[in-house]
Amino acid sequence: MVATVTSAQDIGQRWSIVGGRTVGSGAKAIVGDVGWPGLGVSGLFGVASGVDVGIRASFVYGIEGQLNSVRPGVKGQALLKVRLYDGERVSFSLTFEPGAFIHAVPMLPALYGIALPIGFKLGIASSSAVHLGFSLDVPVWFQLGPTSAVTIPILAGLGTEYFVTSELLAFTRIRMGPSIQPGLQAQFALDAQLGLAYRF
Repeated sequence: MVATVTSAQDIGQRWSIVGGRTVGSGAKAIVGDVGWPGLGVSGLFGVASGVDVGIRASFVYGIEGQLNSVRPGVKGQALLKVRLYDGERVSFSLTFEPGAFIHAVPMLPALYGIALPIGFKLGIASSSAVHLGFSLDVPVWFQLGPTSAVTIPILAGLGTEYFVTSELLAFTRIRMGPSIQPGLQAQFALDAQLGLAYRF
């Protein structure tokens, strides 16, 4: 059953993954995704109206989305999403997703660090079942150890989501842009995912 609009003033669904809306006070959602630079699962909890917190665990095979840095690893993150505006069709939110990662393979030194991504999401409900999402993220990360360094990616993104029901959605999102390490040539970073989310 395709999700429907609940009223003339309530365009689209009242929660979103790619846009600015949150899951809602007291609600929970589980999210799974696969793509580049890895695959992951997240849990989201609506702790207040307009505020979600959560956790995310990922298996990654690219170092923070850099296309020329392929190495398997794991990453854990805390999630925070704060809705700043929610109109009839348009929503806007701030996200903060701090975490830690490690990449380790035989014959190579381990690479580990912390990430402090901050971002903004703009959501547009184009119909009762389809939402669009635009994002701008600065997922700054710090490599720790003897060769410590800071890297500053600047990623612009676009996402879409389709509500199969009011509780289940399928989404796709892509973010890309330069990954800048002061004193070195910037690299290209990409984050592309397909996923499902279920709210209960």
